[in-house]
Amino acid sequence: MSAHKIWASLHPFYERGPMLGRIEANRRFISALLENDPFEAYHFFLPHPDDCAALRKELEERFPEIAAEGRFYLGQHRLLPKNLAERDYYCMHLSDPFMRYTDAMCLRNAFSRRIFPLTAPTHSLSYADYGEQFLRHLWGGTTSRDALAATSRAGLEVVRNYYARLQRNYALPPEKFPAPAVRHIPLGVDPADLPAPEEKTVLGAERRKELGLEDELVFLVFARLSYYSKMDLLPLLRALKRAEEAGLKPGSYCLVLAGWLEKEDDFGADIEKLAANLKIRCRIVARPDQQARKALYAMADLFLSPADNLQETFGLTLLEAAVSSLPVIASDFDGYKDLVLDGRTGLLIPTIGPSATPGTDALRDMVPNGEGHLLLAQQCVVEVEALGLAISRLALDADLRRKMGTAGRERALADFTWKRVIRLYLELWEELNETPCALPENPRNRPLSALYHPAGPCYTEIFSGYFSQRAEDLAQSKHRLRLSKVGEAVYRGRDFPVIYRMIADRVAPEQIRRLLFLARRPKPFALLRQETRELTPEERILDPDFLLLWAMKHDYLEFEPLPQGER
Repeated sequence: MSAHKIWASLHPFYERGPMLGRIEANRRFISALLENDPFEAYHFFLPHPDDCAALRKELEERFPEIAAEGRFYLGQHRLLPKNLAERDYYCMHLSDPFMRYTDAMCLRNAFSRRIFPLTAPTHSLSYADYGEQFLRHLWGGTTSRDALAATSRAGLEVVRNYYARLQRNYALPPEKFPAPAVRHIPLGVDPADLPAPEEKTVLGAERRKELGLEDELVFLVFARLSYYSKMDLLPLLRALKRAEEAGLKPGSYCLVLAGWLEKEDDFGADIEKLAANLKIRCRIVARPDQQARKALYAMADLFLSPADNLQETFGLTLLEAAVSSLPVIASDFDGYKDLVLDGRTGLLIPTIGPSATPGTDALRDMVPNGEGHLLLAQQCVVEVEALGLAISRLALDADLRRKMGTAGRERALADFTWKRVIRLYLELWEELNETPCALPENPRNRPLSALYHPAGPCYTEIFSGYFSQRAEDLAQSKHRLRLSKVGEAVYRGRDFPVIYRMIADRVAPEQIRRLLFLARRPKPFALLRQETRELTPEERILDPDFLLLWAMKHDYLEFEPLPQGER
């Protein structure tokens, strides 16, 4: 644990839902961070009290010692300005680069006593609206201490391409509209979740028996079983027939397709029928739990992942297969290039992509993301003949499979454990904290261009025409404010203000009492406004007229009638 270093986030990381890549990666990350426990405290700011309660329960169950020491803080988003003004944060890390990333920048720049690093990992990068999301990162509030962690080298290039294209197409000079830094930090794997070499024989035999398999070679695919968001399995079936032509004995193997499959989706049944028509033995294992997942890796002889979809960025299952001592045959695609050493830990199959996709690009905002991904994936070729030859080569050479599986496990344990990933993040946060930052340390001295995002809502500017007049107009008028009858009763303790829970941090009872004390004699609006602003100690006052306007709204303050000649 590092003294006086507070880690913060606006996301829970423990998310509900099917254990798909993003959710699984975020859960693994936060667990690894807290198991390593490098910080003094961990602060989570979430939208709703129920969110805070759910996360607190999860953290107390998983990390009782940290919880017992009071080092978890959970509060709502609205409490973030107060916390930023009162304590120094070492870094803030989000689970996604789009949800609240620039919002966090605005709040940090406006209220924090220091400019701490703001970071987030990338996940899928191919959704139709992501260009607009990345555009929000290009503004005057982005600092040299802000960074995205791309999980693959290919993903790093994608993010940089997004930023460069946006700056070019919108004529945004980088010195005025900077982008966050982009660094390569992979995802990790936990060896304890996967079969060790000495476990494989027993675990694998049990699972083979359950599936009715005996001495067949087992070719395992573990992925979302979806032709529009992961990989098209039809070319794989064609490749298996090619493998048979190259020497793989028909009937000597079974293709096991495991992973997430929607209950109403008939894709699995369709693939089984197609495989049967081609006389390929095939088994579908839908939505396996963790223990079943471990057994599937234990029983397999070869791992296949001919991904063809831009939605894929990293390839976590390839790491799981490597830790399970499985040789991997995968497409030479996206983050897979980082995970498979061609010829040493597996084989990479050449891919061919389109030179231009103007028709598909024009449709991306008009069709669902799944359909858009399918249109692009159907133009991505994983060379079927090469895939078939690779399968037959490893299927017919048990020694080569063992050699590659051993090398893959050694590399995964050396370079891709969550322990190492957390170390890379700690190094990144330390580096960013030491990077010179152009924004002044004192929040009051920071330019407005770094506080208000140009795409964000500036209500006083945009909705100015809704009102008869605004506070600024009153400040120029001759009107004076005084206590109303209700205000006098509250001031004397004969009545009590009603304060809604969601604004309790902005109208504290002590501040109300002091405001009513200030207004016990009539004063011009401008003078009372000035005195009211002095009631809040924060460096940056959150909506400086809030308390005064609130008191007028609820009839604690009223206008003193103007003399006859001044009306």
